[in-house]
Amino acid sequence: MRSSQELERALALLRQGLTATEVSRATGIPRSTVRDWGYGRGIERPRDLVCPGHDFSSIDGGAYAYLLAVYLGDGFICPRPRGVWQLRNTLDSTYPGIIAECVRAVEAVAPRKAYVLRRRHERAVEVSKYWKHWTCFIPQHGPGRKHTRPIVLADWQTRVVETHVEQFLRGLIHSDGTRMIATERKGSYVRRAPRYAFKTDQRASSGSLPAHVRSRESTARGRARLR
Repeated sequence: MRSSQELERALALLRQGLTATEVSRATGIPRSTVRDWGYGRGIERPRDLVCPGHDFSSIDGGAYAYLLAVYLGDGFICPRPRGVWQLRNTLDSTYPGIIAECVRAVEAVAPRKAYVLRRRHERAVEVSKYWKHWTCFIPQHGPGRKHTRPIVLADWQTRVVETHVEQFLRGLIHSDGTRMIATERKGSYVRRAPRYAFKTDQRASSGSLPAHVRSRESTARGRARLR
């Protein structure tokens, strides 16, 4: 959630006649957030509402581990009126299989249907869902960009990720990862195999994942089932 100072500065710049894009460049706040503020959306503070609590043991672990990873890569949560939060994951439209998998994960974790918004003249697709409890299920939501602040899993999240490591890595690769074909040559012998990789910021990732999850990152890179 953005601070009140960021909100007031963005609104002041909008009142001066700047566009949402110009305000975004000046403040570092996403253009979509600035645009929503300009229309009066997402200005309430539903985080102050008290949640009765949840039984996280009944969650679909595989779907949740995948969705958490996608959120950490290319997702964010923004407030909406009446205590509702909106989860928004941005994906590449050239990978419909990944989009469909993200939709399934969202709908497995939260009730009702997810929305898929295709942006005009862009390759970006947004998979979103409105729910009052996104900040309960994804407590990593907070002020500022994710890669500039510590990301630490709650105890129940750690247990889910430890149980579903491959789904977690799959989500990381699908959101912020790369698939490539590595070629190895030894004389006349040529071997080609898929490799997977994703980048993390040491400031955000240090100490945030269980040790055996970090150690299995390289193991998962070459597994064809992650495609």
